[in-house]
Amino acid sequence: MDAGGTDAAIALCDARIVDVPGDAEAWRHLAQIRSALGEHLPALRAAMRACELAPDDPRAWSDLGRVHAFAGETEHAIRCFQEAVEVDVRHADAWHNLGIALKKVGRRELAFNALKNALLIDSTRAETYLTLGNLLVESGQYEDALEAFERAAKNDPLLARARSRLGDQFSQRGKTRRAEALFRQSLGLDPDHIDGWLGLGRTLEDLGQAEGARAAYLNVLQRRPDHAVALGNYLGLAGDAGSDAGEASHWVALANGYLQSADVAEEPKALIGYGLAKYLDRRREHASAADAGRIANAARRRATGPLDRDEIAARVDALIHAYDADFFAERRRFGIGTDQPVFIVGLPRSGTTLTEQILAAHPLMHGAGELPDLARLAFKVAGEREPWEAAASLEPDSSRVIAGQYLRALRSGAPKKRLRISDKAPLNFFQLAFAVVLFPNARVIHCRRSPRDTALSIWMENFNAEQRYATDFGDLAFFTAQYERLMAHWHRELPLPILDVRYEETVADLETQARRLLEFLDVPWDSRCLEFHKNERAVQTPSRWQVRQPVYRRSLERWKAYAEFLPELVAAFPEPGAAP
Repeated sequence: MDAGGTDAAIALCDARIVDVPGDAEAWRHLAQIRSALGEHLPALRAAMRACELAPDDPRAWSDLGRVHAFAGETEHAIRCFQEAVEVDVRHADAWHNLGIALKKVGRRELAFNALKNALLIDSTRAETYLTLGNLLVESGQYEDALEAFERAAKNDPLLARARSRLGDQFSQRGKTRRAEALFRQSLGLDPDHIDGWLGLGRTLEDLGQAEGARAAYLNVLQRRPDHAVALGNYLGLAGDAGSDAGEASHWVALANGYLQSADVAEEPKALIGYGLAKYLDRRREHASAADAGRIANAARRRATGPLDRDEIAARVDALIHAYDADFFAERRRFGIGTDQPVFIVGLPRSGTTLTEQILAAHPLMHGAGELPDLARLAFKVAGEREPWEAAASLEPDSSRVIAGQYLRALRSGAPKKRLRISDKAPLNFFQLAFAVVLFPNARVIHCRRSPRDTALSIWMENFNAEQRYATDFGDLAFFTAQYERLMAHWHRELPLPILDVRYEETVADLETQARRLLEFLDVPWDSRCLEFHKNERAVQTPSRWQVRQPVYRRSLERWKAYAEFLPELVAAFPEPGAAP
């Protein structure tokens, strides 16, 4: 089987069964071979025969479960794995397989227990640590997941997947160089490791190395031409200086074929469409870029559903009702008094990355990027309640504990003696009440941009599936109006100082706006802020390429190039410079 000789492997099993019909192990092996070939019924018959011959052998039941699992019959598989551990509670493989099956059907607690049982029996199981780490990531337990991936790599130094998953975790924590090294190690172990190439490509993008990233995605496409993530990411970079136009034309033609095919699933179609839209936009083929963007957003919308406008409006109503100046005055002694955190908020694509890059060029400042920790801690504090209730749920002592947890995340990777550290997760405008209770002396920078330009940039970008407002201009207009309503409330009621920064004004007069930002943060002037594009820090947002160039005006009133081809944009935002 390892040498690709499936026919010979089957012949060996058949010959053994002819000689010794009651050899359960021969039936077990035959079942696994048939299952690997996709021959479910022959595999099932062989696996059931093995269980009949050896009902007290946990391996027979576990292998029957694997046959069911390969066929997608997960509930049947779970029952077989449970039978295996009832036969022998010390059978680690069965516990491992049971954990995978339970994870697949969403029974997380039971899956945790099964995987932990496997590790209690054999603490060197790298594959089990890997599965446990993936489950911990899904549950939001990132530190524990990191430890699980580290143990997987330690117990099997040759397991490429362990290193790539560890690289993913370091990348998400902003430790990009460490992530790059791990992805390269995974590829050294297995040059055909798809996740290693994808992770390396994303990391090289974060580091501003476009040619290296393109090459990484091409390595995936050479092995899997239909890989939607790699194709979309490659097209998002193709057409830059240094790329091969002839090479790109082949992949553009392939992408167009996928977009027109009814056989391509919605999410892959969305990923390819977003990448193609970027490629065409870069070439100023605006009509074709609009068509690709329309296909991508329609596919994503079918896959994830529309924005729940009632939920968004209710959330904003609740925030406005619950958090006024009196609420904050009563809690002015909560939290930690440090003035180090700077929260950069606004709609996505409104200039938050540019603003942070300007500030991060200052030797007394550090840009932490888009941290998920403020929202994550709010969910943790809220528990069974609505997330917006987190600020009201804090007590003096708990507010200081949670503030300490956030500060550790904020300072992770930051050089020592930084006066200010910024967190530029744009949608933290929903969490500003929580931020105030944790850090009553923090500062907020609110980035603004022309609504039409902002909406177009969001619509053309591949945001994660949770951002349902991003796929439709009507939803974008509604979401923008709710955001404006909430920010107006924070300006009135929030005790934190808030500075509004307009993208258009920064582009028009960088020095004036940079000085204004530093004055707001009580940081002395440093001319290096004007050369922000020379900063080699990793940038993990869609604006990573723009902020590696000097300020330019090409993105101002970008919507005008698309007005003819996207009339729904103009209809949703009737006034060019005003909110809907």
